[in-house]
Amino acid sequence: MKGDLAGFLHPQESRSRVKEISGVHSFAAAQSHHHCGDLTVAQDVIAIICDCDGTLCPDTTNQLVSALGINTEEFWNRDVDALVGDGWDHTLAYLNKLLDVTRDRLIDPLSRSKMEDVGQQVEFYPGALDFVRRLQDRLSDNSEYREAGISIEWYILSSGIEDILRATQLGRIATDIFGCAFDYEPTGRATTVKRSVTFTEKTKFAHAISKGISGEELRRRPYRVNDAMKEEDKRVPFQNMVYIGDGPSDIPCFSMIKALAGHAIGVWPPEDSELKKSFELAQGDRLTVGPYKADYLEGSDLFRMLWRIVEGIADSMLEKRHQQFRSAPSH
Repeated sequence: MKGDLAGFLHPQESRSRVKEISGVHSFAAAQSHHHCGDLTVAQDVIAIICDCDGTLCPDTTNQLVSALGINTEEFWNRDVDALVGDGWDHTLAYLNKLLDVTRDRLIDPLSRSKMEDVGQQVEFYPGALDFVRRLQDRLSDNSEYREAGISIEWYILSSGIEDILRATQLGRIATDIFGCAFDYEPTGRATTVKRSVTFTEKTKFAHAISKGISGEELRRRPYRVNDAMKEEDKRVPFQNMVYIGDGPSDIPCFSMIKALAGHAIGVWPPEDSELKKSFELAQGDRLTVGPYKADYLEGSDLFRMLWRIVEGIADSMLEKRHQQFRSAPSH
């Protein structure tokens, strides 16, 4: 377990958890053995899924573009927009344009080390790095939640570049990070696009999290996400998910998770002084709540709402277990 987030459980740890306390089955343990003594999926994980750029921190890809000495306005508003206007997917457009404008560089190329350097310099919005730990601490302070083994996992799901995100402080505290990736030559120079996370691709990763498919497994066997699975067998039902995002790339996930009884929270980045994104997110009934300013500090409107939602999910988990316990056959 990572020292500063010891309360977080990674998928493999949570799957193998056996709920026994001092040799006596707790109430939670009894629930995991309903269905005539067979073990079932505990469904005791709350998944908080966050977009990154504009949600937890300023745009990391824009920081890379700037660090490469490229004019950011021209890159996005002229070069990338021209490709999008020609029918390119926005994510593939910016990834390929990055490769194109740095292809002939002998000095300061687009490389893994450059992305890691950028990632290490990323600064996060207030409270963004420890808000999940604080939510977990609140859960752990409640004896019922603690005995039931209810835990939080934190996933980053971004159309940004994964190698940048993993080099930030998120790399050592998030359960998993999903983002775009390049392939590299032995020198570390980026050569081709290896993986893109388009707006609608984000929903694939949400389904993988729901089904308990690890990031490593999903990358090796991407079609596993299409495997049929009963609701009671899903490791994280959608009603136990919280998705936090700030912009157009999050709308497919917002819509899907909300439609499946999950929780969609919109935020607006503090640097968006004109509140353009906030206005856009508020349209079309896409959110469960929000949008809120991306301030995750204790006492902020966003954090108070996050705790209310997490507490509500935990209470629903306990109620479901009580119902299962009452309906379990006696022997």
